[in-house]
Amino acid sequence: MKTMKRTAALLALAGAAAAGAPAAAQASDYLDPCDLRTKIDELQGWGSDTSKNIIVYKATAEESSHFEGVVTRGTTRAKPCENFWPAEHDYHWVVFSGEGEFVRQGDGGYRNWAFFGVYERDDNVVHFHAR
Repeated sequence: MKTMKRTAALLALAGAAAAGAPAAAQASDYLDPCDLRTKIDELQGWGSDTSKNIIVYKATAEESSHFEGVVTRGTTRAKPCENFWPAEHDYHWVVFSGEGEFVRQGDGGYRNWAFFGVYERDDNVVHFHAR
């Protein structure tokens, strides 16, 4: 009887913890343009889902990208990062399981793009591998 109560209590605690954690590949409209890695973390379920490739990037680089096996994608508008840009910008995020390619643009900081997954970089070109 004690074992059953203890197991039930542990399951209840685990369920409560899981309910408070963000679900993987769920995306809110929030985006921190000063550090796009925070959006990667959100889309990854704060580290719980490492099974997909994920990329977040400023919309100005959209023409230089393609992704296969898209699970989810979205777009949001963000205010300038600490007045770095004079106007709001659109950002895209893509969670995908297939191959992909992206040409990095910008100064190399996390205000222009961030990505996670299985990839190789050749200068500014990022080649993603299927997962």
